[in-house]
Amino acid sequence: MRWPYGYPTRADVLGVLFALVLVCLCAFVYVQYPLFRQPSGFGPDWTCQSMPKGDPVCIKKPGR
Repeated sequence: MRWPYGYPTRADVLGVLFALVLVCLCAFVYVQYPLFRQPSGFGPDWTCQSMPKGDPVCIKKPGR
């Protein structure tokens, strides 16, 4: 087989592997932590649930 621009160098192979690892890492973080951007500025006494359409709904936990 003839390569169109010559044979890939070691730097080319390492660059492709680095990009592949970066894409896999981003996919893992997106799948493992889907609500990463969920607002949580109210404190531990609030529970926020994301809705399929619209903004998240936050409910304050009842006091003890």
